[in-house]
Amino acid sequence: MSNSLKLFILILLILLSTAGYLLWDLGTAWKYALSLRFNTILAIVVAGTAIGTSTLVFHSLVNNRVVTPQTLGLDKLFELSKTMMIYFFGASALLSLNAVTDYLFSIALMLIFALMLYYFIFKKAAAHNIYFLLLVGLICATLFDSMTTFFQVLLDPSEFQVAAYVGFASFNVVKIPPLILSTLTILPIVLYCLMKTRTLDVLALGRDYALNLGVDYDKTSRTLFILVVFALASATALAGPMMFLGLLVLNITLEVFKTHRHRILLPGIILVSILALLIGQFLVLHVLNYKTTLSVMINFVGGIYFFWILLKENKKWQLS
Repeated sequence: MSNSLKLFILILLILLSTAGYLLWDLGTAWKYALSLRFNTILAIVVAGTAIGTSTLVFHSLVNNRVVTPQTLGLDKLFELSKTMMIYFFGASALLSLNAVTDYLFSIALMLIFALMLYYFIFKKAAAHNIYFLLLVGLICATLFDSMTTFFQVLLDPSEFQVAAYVGFASFNVVKIPPLILSTLTILPIVLYCLMKTRTLDVLALGRDYALNLGVDYDKTSRTLFILVVFALASATALAGPMMFLGLLVLNITLEVFKTHRHRILLPGIILVSILALLIGQFLVLHVLNYKTTLSVMINFVGGIYFFWILLKENKKWQLS
């Protein structure tokens, strides 16, 4: 089966999933339900595009199927900021915060943190600074998670419920202003990455090969790293943290499309991300009736898949 046919099948599955999500069990107030679901579809497309693009570009830089940009700790920083706001100002302050202000504050905080890592880690432009960056990001993520738990323990039960809900990704209530801002942020990034697919092909070979083939690896990797952070921060500010989604869609895409060409992989991972979110949201709404959240399902499936990858790779290492 050709890759073009696989892309066509993914598009067809997305259209069918979209129709099923929009039209299934509309009820009497179908106009109101349809408008809400349509906004959810738009948010899923934007978030799926951002996460798919950032994950694949990050994979091209680190060349590791297990390491995703979520390891930088942006998701945990997002949860910590919301929890601290509830702790110091109360849950009412967070709930009454303007949607645009909330979005801009969240994305600015994550960008400042990532750019600080960028400044200190890439200061000397060493060859393997990207791995040191991942180590620092993992340590920061653990610190942020511990601080979030500490502040949540100090909250009142009612405020704790609000803080706990913030830590889960949700497309149930989509606000239009943050959706527009996310679209304006992510669209130029995706277009830029589409124009740089050949450069991404070379970067995926490694630093030495890229330099020998005439690519300014350090400058290009820094630019792409900033774009990855922009895309991931925008998706997180829009829908909330989705820890294992990048890992899940990246490995599924690499298994489906047996190629190294990013002009195939980039639209492929975007389509897989959107399809995964659509299926998950369909199950949350129509099967589980909001008894759980989308991020719980993603983390459950992604966590199992993560351990399966580790066991699979461990067998390969033992055989070799």
